[in-house]
Amino acid sequence: MKRLMFDGCAGWLHEAAGKAAATGVVLCAPHMHEAMWTHRGMRHLADDLAAAGIPVLRFDYYGTGDSAGDGGEPDFVPRAVQGVVAAAARLRALTGVENVVLCGLRLGAALAVLASEAMIAEPGHAPAALVLMSPVVNGRAYLRELRALGAFYAPEDGNGHAGAASPQSADDDGLEILSYRLAAEAMQQIGTLRLDRRPGVPAPRILLLDDAPGSTSAVASLARHYQQAGAHVDVMEFLDSRLMMKSPEVSAVPEASWRRIVEWLAPDAAATTAAPRPAEAGDTAFEVDGVVEHSVWIDNGRQFGVLCVPPDQTPPPAIVVFPNTGGSHHVGDGRAFVLLSRALARRGFAALRLDVSTLGDSPGAAREMAVPRAYAPGPRADVSAAVDWIRARGYSCIVMAGVCSGAYLSLQAALANEHVTGVVMANALKYLWRDEDDAAHHNGHERLRDYLHAARDARNWKRLMRGEFPLKVILAAPARVARGVMRKIAGGGRGRHAAGADDIEREYARGAMTKLSRHRVQLDLLYGVDDAGLVLAGRCFGDDFAHLHDLPCISAHRCAQLDHAMILAPSRDTFLAFLMQNLRRQLVLADAVRLEEQAATAPAAG
Repeated sequence: MKRLMFDGCAGWLHEAAGKAAATGVVLCAPHMHEAMWTHRGMRHLADDLAAAGIPVLRFDYYGTGDSAGDGGEPDFVPRAVQGVVAAAARLRALTGVENVVLCGLRLGAALAVLASEAMIAEPGHAPAALVLMSPVVNGRAYLRELRALGAFYAPEDGNGHAGAASPQSADDDGLEILSYRLAAEAMQQIGTLRLDRRPGVPAPRILLLDDAPGSTSAVASLARHYQQAGAHVDVMEFLDSRLMMKSPEVSAVPEASWRRIVEWLAPDAAATTAAPRPAEAGDTAFEVDGVVEHSVWIDNGRQFGVLCVPPDQTPPPAIVVFPNTGGSHHVGDGRAFVLLSRALARRGFAALRLDVSTLGDSPGAAREMAVPRAYAPGPRADVSAAVDWIRARGYSCIVMAGVCSGAYLSLQAALANEHVTGVVMANALKYLWRDEDDAAHHNGHERLRDYLHAARDARNWKRLMRGEFPLKVILAAPARVARGVMRKIAGGGRGRHAAGADDIEREYARGAMTKLSRHRVQLDLLYGVDDAGLVLAGRCFGDDFAHLHDLPCISAHRCAQLDHAMILAPSRDTFLAFLMQNLRRQLVLADAVRLEEQAATAPAAG
């Protein structure tokens, strides 16, 4: 894989195995939370196509992922379309392919169609084919799905029932889902989309993947529209999309569908699953949003990271490391780590967004994920190795900053590696992970995944609108299940051995904090005021964190503005404020140590 940036868009070139290829593919990701959920699947589709001899360029639209922009830009749609067109041109220039295929998922499929129409207007640039996976055929229906999905994450009322979704006074205020914002102008542009009513055909060959086949399928209607206009159209079922279209900590690759796509694009290639390939060695630096970001490979190339530094050449006095949260890749839920690392760099500090060896864009990233893997020995060792890599580059002040499972990894890195000087950990659900914890989360997560997938099924939305489903029960269920899952993980299970397990984790957590304080590691333990992890914190440290009060380097805080995954803007601001406070303490302490050393080595007076 080769890291690149064009027109403010960050991307990856997956070079083809074997001889020079005639055809290349541009992957067009979905938008907002769906892009985060499907990152693993899309990355491995690119790997599989490259293994079959087809080079692939996948990228983040402007305002998303590692690209430039704050997100929620009003001109998202035309800018994303231009990004697809630019990606196709860059793919041709880098690989020499004659034919380009645009392959898009959900809203990315609709953007691929719009980009194809723009490319047709330029002689010699028309795409050879389109692959449209679960395409957004009707923009208004897509917006209805987004509004309804927002209700699944509604806050509770005082009686423990799901309330209304975050208030939206009108569409001209835009829409926010899981901290991803869609501006009012973008909503208007998406709302006018009707792929099955656009004239002409966007490509001579089109493959459609339908995740809701049946008599009311919008994809089937689109297929008929393109066939009548003269295109050669193939339609395949996409039922295993369920494996991918869910939260990153449990998503997996839809293997059967990916094989069919590879066979459709490369019928003469031997069927294979891509083996991990080493990333391109060397440092790739890009200026973006007033900072400089280096693409770096760590631990003998096993891990990928983005090192964000100030624009001038002055060495930053400290660095903050953001390990993965759950199964999310290095950008963080709600793009939090991108926004935080750039904010830190603009304040004169460095930041590293890290993918451990099994996640995100690291060369050997796994094709599936489960919650226990986020707490396993492998990621803990990876993060410690990343700290060694940082220390070898001259940083003496290293602050770990993690959320949920990332908070656990941050704590473990500080305990294992003497080079860690500070920790800011938000909403930790575990301080110690044991084999018996592996099963504690399983059933609840399975139920939650079922609810979320049901929310993606267009047929279910139609039945809901007809009143066939109890709306209040449906809207309350996912939030209730999610809270139960978090409490179960935080509690380590409440079986007959729970009391003994509580004792073990309590003693471990107290010993860990005592050790870090003794070593002068500055640690801030943060929880949202209603976070499920407070149950664990109370058992380990007592009411109001009383057991931590006598530890001079350890601070614990309940924060009014801190959601569990730290994806909302007020939560990021709170987290950033604590990071800056921790860094300032680090610098004051470092100055004090230097003065002590100077005094100890100064010649005695007289």
